[in-house]
Amino acid sequence: MAQLSDRPVHLPIALAEQIIRHAREGKPEEICGVIRGRDLAAFEVIRGKNVAEERIENYTVDPQTLLLQFQFEEQGDEMMGIYHSHPVSVAYPSATDAWNANYPDSIYFICSLEFDDAPVIRAFRMLTHFVELDMAAAKAQIAFYETRPGLFAYYQETKLALPEALQSVAAAASTPFYLVFTEDAEKLFGDGDADVRLVELIEHTIQTE
Repeated sequence: MAQLSDRPVHLPIALAEQIIRHAREGKPEEICGVIRGRDLAAFEVIRGKNVAEERIENYTVDPQTLLLQFQFEEQGDEMMGIYHSHPVSVAYPSATDAWNANYPDSIYFICSLEFDDAPVIRAFRMLTHFVELDMAAAKAQIAFYETRPGLFAYYQETKLALPEALQSVAAAASTPFYLVFTEDAEKLFGDGDADVRLVELIEHTIQTE
């Protein structure tokens, strides 16, 4: 479970329904888009195109849609959110989602269709911290898994003790978090420190009224 923010997100029911409709139309592939708003209040949902090579379990919002953020800013708004779907899994960030979280000022909305008749939308802020670790020690203590070809990850739950190899980065982020790195970084095992991404997960409750 992610740490919970005391600031709720306002996503009007009509916008939530648009996201769910988009997710259902795109299943079994993941869909994606952006949300226009201000601060934590959503005004408009804009459908994007998923241009990821493998769209069943991954998404990449097309560049044209992402460029709308500059138009929003010119009109006093912002790209307050980015949304995508999980066609068959829960509404919780995956390690791949964490790796792709390149907009720390945006809220990431995940729409789960794990149960078709009971869609769920949850909202998260994902904050990326670039840290240095003794990766040889980390590899010896931590069971990393390959979440996608060439992308390795570890998920630190709040209720579990922090491995000794991660004590040096404990101050960088609160739990839970993902530790993710590419195959290029993995090749540095045994050669000292490697740059990795530590992605902190913060959940916002959603108000729909």
